[in-house]
Amino acid sequence: MTRFPSPPSALMRACKRLCLSGLALVFVVGAALVEASALESDWAETEGGRMRLVVDPEPRVDGSIMAVLDVDLEPGWKTYWREPGSAGIPPTLDFSHSRGVFMEEFLFPPPVRVDDGYAVWAGYTAPVRFPVSLNVTGSATRTIRAVAFIGICEKICIPFQAELTVDVPRSTSGSDQAKAIVNEAVAALPQHQTEDFRFTDIQVDSERMRMDVSVALPAFRPAGTEPDLFLSGPAGTAFSAPELLSDADGVARWQVHIKRLPDDDGKFDPSVVDAVVTFGRRSMAGKLGAPENPPD
Repeated sequence: MTRFPSPPSALMRACKRLCLSGLALVFVVGAALVEASALESDWAETEGGRMRLVVDPEPRVDGSIMAVLDVDLEPGWKTYWREPGSAGIPPTLDFSHSRGVFMEEFLFPPPVRVDDGYAVWAGYTAPVRFPVSLNVTGSATRTIRAVAFIGICEKICIPFQAELTVDVPRSTSGSDQAKAIVNEAVAALPQHQTEDFRFTDIQVDSERMRMDVSVALPAFRPAGTEPDLFLSGPAGTAFSAPELLSDADGVARWQVHIKRLPDDDGKFDPSVVDAVVTFGRRSMAGKLGAPENPPD
């Protein structure tokens, strides 16, 4: 039987909050495995879904390699974004059991707003792939091991942990399938700010602990499309669900209440807050704060 390390204490606190909110909780400490190809780990399976690690071993220009945490959800099941709300479980990856392999960045595709009857949060209601940038040193082992921890929910929420292992060949030949999976996941990430889709104004009211966020929207608007805003601050920061105040003449404006700041910081700095705006099939991400010069 595969043995897994204990989940981080922050995740255990999230699990306890789920129990206190009246949700049944099942903790998955093992998983059924399905045979995989060379650059993909076995699938780790649990009720409601499964996950695997896919690695593209061909180095990028900066020497890093890319991987994907591939989460396959069954219909009706959901998982969390990077900011999961007060009772959620953000996805995490730990590569500390891989010698010479370090995670540089864990990237998130645009989320959707989820109402599970108990709370409203940001997450995914369909299969989702999270790109991962890895720094690989010259002394790296050819076996990449990652401990993945996610939460998936239907009527109950299940913390799901598994060790995912990929044996990376020294030759990158035959990596077309893995490369295609990685490239597709990267292409689905939010775009950078552009002239027609960008943050235009941030107004912070420190006394009332709230802020207004304005965004220029693309001119083309599919029928029934409404913009949405998702925020993720430093650890210890919490926001209310953004309230859309207006959406006219190509500009959307939200009001957000700042519910909590980090314990060691009594000031709010919007420039350290990551924000994602979704608008139909398009999405945009960046730090809050209107740039002095609009991007090209």
